[in-house]
Amino acid sequence: MKLIIKAMSTVLLLGGVTPAYAYTWFTPEALMESYFPGVTTAAEEWVPDTTAAAEFKARVGYTLPSPRYTFHVAGPADAPVGYALVDEQLGQHEPITFGVKLRPDCVIERIEVMVYREAYGEGVRAEVFRSQFVGKRASDPLRVGKDVQLVSGATISSRALATGARRAAALCEVWRAGVGA
Repeated sequence: MKLIIKAMSTVLLLGGVTPAYAYTWFTPEALMESYFPGVTTAAEEWVPDTTAAAEFKARVGYTLPSPRYTFHVAGPADAPVGYALVDEQLGQHEPITFGVKLRPDCVIERIEVMVYREAYGEGVRAEVFRSQFVGKRASDPLRVGKDVQLVSGATISSRALATGARRAAALCEVWRAGVGA
């Protein structure tokens, strides 16, 4: 039994603090099944070395926010049908957990919000917003308000997902190229 204590805008669970308004739509397992129905996926952890980190920074203009990433490889390793990356990006106050489905050439095929922890702005889950990322590469500018139409009332969340989508494509390119491997 978990002890739940309500305090202002959060719920204290033994072992951590979770916002009372956190919404979960996908677990990593459910997301992989949604992305690749009936296809076996294998998780491959990647720890970018300094060369890979420098290549990433050259592509997107900022330093890697995490020391390790896990790519989900769909299908056989010698002929994958695609990849997926689960990542987080800070929204206004809390991280937004999302998953990006990528084609074998690291082009974005789909993006889903998995966990949304902000009190408002969940409109970024709408298909009309998420579909703007389909077909994009790391080299494509994804500037909110210019290249990507933002969700009214969710400007920061819109920026967070645009940043995360471009990061996923860039990470995939660097990882697949074996830079620094």
